[in-house]
Amino acid sequence: MVKLQSFGGLEYNAWRRKTQFGLKSNNIFYTVLSTFSDTTEDVSESQWLSDEDYCKDYLLNCLSDRLAETYSKFKTAKEIWDNLDAQFQKEEELSKSHLVDKFLDFKFLEDMEITPQVTDLENMRSKMNNENIGVTDIFMVDAIIYKLPATCHSFKTEMYRKKEKMGLDELKRYIRIEDENLARNNLDLVKQQ
Repeated sequence: MVKLQSFGGLEYNAWRRKTQFGLKSNNIFYTVLSTFSDTTEDVSESQWLSDEDYCKDYLLNCLSDRLAETYSKFKTAKEIWDNLDAQFQKEEELSKSHLVDKFLDFKFLEDMEITPQVTDLENMRSKMNNENIGVTDIFMVDAIIYKLPATCHSFKTEMYRKKEKMGLDELKRYIRIEDENLARNNLDLVKQQ
């Protein structure tokens, strides 16, 4: 059996397809579709209970520790599957906790300018604020500085020192300047070669 990467709240539909394939490969997917009394499968009750237990363990094993703990309270694999679907099925209808997870899991890519990535983070913040999850400017400044890529270590250190006296707009200005400096340095490196 192939071990899937643990699902932590992002890219649910891709995780769901892979998990469904694993469940079907192990001939236990039918247990998430119905209860024993409703099943159309030709299995004994003891076989169904065994498959259902295996399916429940399989699903919990495919979740991050945090989600596994949350979903372990459900008694059947069908309840776990249905509740995962209800919470994560449509990205447009993200639950509050999923929005927070997505925000906290956001990572800056090292090979991209920082400014557009800050915009992505601000868009997530806007969605959270629309759901009445208040994200203050102070928190946003700290989050952006914390999430800066390792390639910006000296810039990150400098921003940590200044963060107490700096607002979000000022940080974004510093980031734009840093992006310009990095682009200029990269251009100089190309010219030297």
